[in-house]
Amino acid sequence: MYALEQIKEYLKPAGWMIATNLKKEIKLVAEQVTEDEIIEGAAVFTRGLSGFKQYLGVITSKRILTTDKQKNFIAYNIDGIHKFTVNKKLTTFEVNFDYNNEVVQINIIDDGIGKLVLDTLKEKLEISPIDSNDTDQRKIVRVMKAIKMNIEILNGKEQLNQNGSGYKLAQTKPGTVEISVDYHDAETFKLVKWERVENVQKSVSSIVGWTVIGSKFGNAGAIAGAMGANVGKDKSVATLFLKRENGEKVPLVIKCDKKDLEKLSLLIVAEEEETTQATVAPPPTTSSIPTDELIKLKELMDAGILTQEEFDAKKKQLLGI
Repeated sequence: MYALEQIKEYLKPAGWMIATNLKKEIKLVAEQVTEDEIIEGAAVFTRGLSGFKQYLGVITSKRILTTDKQKNFIAYNIDGIHKFTVNKKLTTFEVNFDYNNEVVQINIIDDGIGKLVLDTLKEKLEISPIDSNDTDQRKIVRVMKAIKMNIEILNGKEQLNQNGSGYKLAQTKPGTVEISVDYHDAETFKLVKWERVENVQKSVSSIVGWTVIGSKFGNAGAIAGAMGANVGKDKSVATLFLKRENGEKVPLVIKCDKKDLEKLSLLIVAEEEETTQATVAPPPTTSSIPTDELIKLKELMDAGILTQEEFDAKKKQLLGI
């Protein structure tokens, strides 16, 4: 459970005793984090002026997640918070706001993680931070919710470092994905982009573009064959455009169902885009010349189906000249 580990990581500065005392609440809240949420902070909340009754508070990209006195889960959507005020107490920050026509009060312990959570919340509500000098010195680290899925690779297995039958994809950091094969260690790739394939030929053209700019991926005919033979009812195909640290391009064609596509839509691609490089391709090299297509065209001309002029025109089109 990635959410569980992320919450514990945010609570580390508060000490191991806090994580132990709030063990059940951490698990309860972690189970309620949705796949489209990013955990942005966790802190210790208190009830009463004494501050002895402690409970958990978690800030995500969309909500405040916490529990009530009976340790039941409670969530406040950020968009539904109004009339937000903060009063500095001796050891806590008293936070008040209106939510669904009710006045809500939470008390956040005045420590490093408490200030970070409060500043994150005020930032979301477009309110100035508590102490601008203090905030400038602290780096706000946002931890995304990990995405993990099994994938069925239709084309491109040979480009992975390991052989096997089971393939898993995971994203724990924005812009990169990890792919593991069976029991082997996962390999990390930069995720340049991914495309859902509704039109097989359109995807083939996109992959051929990568072939032209240096990928050792298969030819267009083989890719089209793999796609056409494997797309069935309620199934789709997606192409992952990956890149190794050494710059090697690795496009993978995978089969997807509805749930797979939903998870793919949550992947965060690398900020560095390669669309410009892909559209302006250098002249074809020996390794990128579509040999199979030229042979077929030559056979058609020899059989009298194509004229010399038609063959020359098609040849120029394939070679991009």
